[in-house]
Amino acid sequence: MTTGHFDKAATDWDKKQRRVQLAAKISTAIARLPLSADMDALEYGCGTGLVGLALAPALGHLTCIDTSQGMLDVLQEKIRDQGISNVRPLRCDLLIDDYSKRHDLIFCAMTLHHIQESDTLLLRFAELLKQGGYLALADLAQEDGSFHDSSVTGVHHHGFDREQLAALLTAAGLIDVKSEIIHIMTKGEEEDRKYPVFLLTGHKA
Repeated sequence: MTTGHFDKAATDWDKKQRRVQLAAKISTAIARLPLSADMDALEYGCGTGLVGLALAPALGHLTCIDTSQGMLDVLQEKIRDQGISNVRPLRCDLLIDDYSKRHDLIFCAMTLHHIQESDTLLLRFAELLKQGGYLALADLAQEDGSFHDSSVTGVHHHGFDREQLAALLTAAGLIDVKSEIIHIMTKGEEEDRKYPVFLLTGHKA
């Protein structure tokens, strides 16, 4: 996964209101899962922590993983400034690096479409879940490729077919797999292009 774009964008990442709004929608939807202070959670592709820090107060511990050091630096600054004690940033690529810790909750927000080997990553998520643990994935529904500007690199999928992702997770041993549209993003001069964002959830049998 290319990190240069995200390293450069990290400082101003939170200044885009649509991005902040989307993160709030995603964190609110994930919070409907039975979160608890006993949970040891993992967020993959955490960015500056817009989703993870919103959920952290409901969790026992949260490991925030990203491949972009620039994003993690911004997150670390937030953790320090806000006196947060249960969140740990970690630079890691689950498809390359040796990571074996298991978690009660794994969530991923608007990251999967940047991962070329997305199916392999989903299998890694399932592998790293504890028995009974929850997985929550938020991303774009299938679109025509117009969502990202041409300047954005590292986009490997133009959204996803929710049924195909659900079938993959079911085959990987997750149960009660379901999805819902949680937000509609708009673009264009007249906001006429609509891009649904879904949340796919399930837990490990």
